[in-house]
Amino acid sequence: MEKRTLIAVVISLVILVIWDYFFVSPNTKQQPPKPAVERQMPVQQPKQLPPVQIPKQTAVPQTPSQIKTFTVDTPLYRATWSSAGGALTSLQLKRYKETMDPNSKMVDVIHTPMPLVDLSNTFGDASFIYEMSGTEQTGPDNIPRQVVFSAQLGEGIVLRKIYSIDPQTYILGYKVVVENRTASPLSAGMHLYMDGIYPLGEKTKGYAFEGPVLLEDKHLEEFKISKVDKVGVYRDFPGKIQWFGTEDKYFIRTVIPKAAPQTTLTIRRVDGKIVRLVYNVGTMRVEPGRSMEKDYLLFMGPKELKILKAADYNLNKALNFGFFDIIAKPLLAAMDWLYKYIKSYGLTIIVLTIIIKIILYPLTLKSFKSMKELQKIQPLMKEIQSKYKDDKQKLNQEMMKLYSEHKINPMGGCLPMLLQIPILFALYKVFYAAIELRHTPFHIVGTWLPDLSAPDPYYITPVLMGASQFVLQKMSPAPGDATQQKIMLIMPVFFTFLFLNFPSGLVIYWLVSNILSIIQQAYINRKHT
Repeated sequence: MEKRTLIAVVISLVILVIWDYFFVSPNTKQQPPKPAVERQMPVQQPKQLPPVQIPKQTAVPQTPSQIKTFTVDTPLYRATWSSAGGALTSLQLKRYKETMDPNSKMVDVIHTPMPLVDLSNTFGDASFIYEMSGTEQTGPDNIPRQVVFSAQLGEGIVLRKIYSIDPQTYILGYKVVVENRTASPLSAGMHLYMDGIYPLGEKTKGYAFEGPVLLEDKHLEEFKISKVDKVGVYRDFPGKIQWFGTEDKYFIRTVIPKAAPQTTLTIRRVDGKIVRLVYNVGTMRVEPGRSMEKDYLLFMGPKELKILKAADYNLNKALNFGFFDIIAKPLLAAMDWLYKYIKSYGLTIIVLTIIIKIILYPLTLKSFKSMKELQKIQPLMKEIQSKYKDDKQKLNQEMMKLYSEHKINPMGGCLPMLLQIPILFALYKVFYAAIELRHTPFHIVGTWLPDLSAPDPYYITPVLMGASQFVLQKMSPAPGDATQQKIMLIMPVFFTFLFLNFPSGLVIYWLVSNILSIIQQAYINRKHT
């Protein structure tokens, strides 16, 4: 009985304490401290509000009076922006003309306004009128400056584009800023895009790549326009996109994200004329009173090796010579180095040819000796050919045995030519696509060669090259095989016709190489006979 009474008392006390703590205390004069009340209040109440969305853009007809342009002049280029889209509409390169005519226009590397921004597929700024701020110029200036474009997307939502100009380089800073001045968080997906003009069915001229290009991590992707032959057809490139843009034979337009997160670049055809590159920036959340910034760089300029290397961000990979890139790039670098001292690309080609011939001379000498040895055993070869003319397998076996006994490599005479062919193709790529040789003239043998990257307009150098090839052929030891002799006789004619449409710089290389080979052959003939 006493135990039951004790338990009842304890339970009653517990009930009284709980009642006092949870129900009586809040109504007493000693209110809980204010911080405790604040902890109970929803401090993050704004986050619980539904996120504000970018309002749907309504197309407003534009008149020429509404659209304003803004120009900045630097020693390297003249850049023009438009208030429609707050984008670059022109960037004329002062060091490059469209043609050889002194009165020719400067090359304009921008064909469509770039870059442009899309937010949540509701706001595309291509036709939106921005407010501009900055100092326009009428003459070249070396002073760094900024050009700022502002757009009111909705009540309390502001989009800014800030371009930073360094007059000494072809790189422009490009920053996109979204400001949220509302009481709710802003949620939106952002895409950066640029367009290229590639009409359906139009084929690119020449062998240089033209079209969309991107660097995913360290892999260069040159996307063939023929793959987007229908409106809406697209290709996704996921990964760490280091830069993306469009390029032609000599110039490139790129957007370089300063940070390269895992994302996707989409290439698709918008219509019969436009192919669009869309860079997925990602979904952004901007808290009330805050802003979000995305930093990029823009490179719009020549695909010149030293300029691309100085720009960094692996932009030098944009200069791609294909299969022979591993040979072509060192040859171009060697030419650029020699040009610093010679100051003439025509003479540089001649000096480079001499260096190559000196390097290959040991192989040339070995080739000569091999062909001489083949001449010595020619009677034995004819004997074997006559004896086993009906048994080709036995004929080959005996011939190989003969070569082995006299320690002769039957391919030794062709070795220098086999090594020169890759160099020839690599130089063809260099002379055809390297901007260093574009519109670069050279005066030689009374013939004006206006452009080392273009064919000789008078066909003088190809004919001289063919004649030198014939003289060299006559001076060289005749191969033992009759078929090889016939092939070698045809070679000068074949090379002459082949080189008629080759860049004149390449023809000069082969012509000088032949002349040096003739001198070498005369020396070898005198010394070793």
